Amino acid sequence: LANCFAAVKGNENKKLMETEGLKDRIGSVGNQFCITSIMGFLLSIPFVMLREGSKLGSFVEALKTVPALRSNMIASALWFYGYNEISTMTLKKTNAVTQSVANTAKRVIVIIGVALVLGESLDFMKLLGCGIGIGGVFLYSIIDNLVKPKEVKEE
Repeated sequence: LANCFAAVKGNENKKLMETEGLKDRIGSVGNQFCITSIMGFLLSIPFVMLREGSKLGSFVEALKTVPALRSNMIASALWFYGYNEISTMTLKKTNAVTQSVANTAKRVIVIIGVALVLGESLDFMKLLGCGIGIGGVFLYSIIDNLVKPKEVKEE
């Protein structure tokens, strides 16, 4: 579900980047990312309150009393913001499909890397899933060379 929403967000961001007049008023890609982040946050508040509203008091109390929670939350937010702003800048130079494929490749690489670092076993199903992911990314990168459009002969 998150991947679907990320793909929609990427597609809509790309449209905004190419809309004449609007892209000039927004300014930089960083401003555009900031606006979409704030809008996403505001739109999610009602859903968060419906789902987790009853736990808000205990969360605020934990936030006040557990320094590790506070510092980890801030660090996580900064890394997430930085990663997504870079992702939006990348989108300006590529397209939504390329970014989505690169994101899939990144996830596969992270899965394999973490498994190797932590010494976790890579059983058949994990390797198969990673192989499908890597194969899909590879196929996407070479598909234009494999399926070339037919040249129209002029008569």
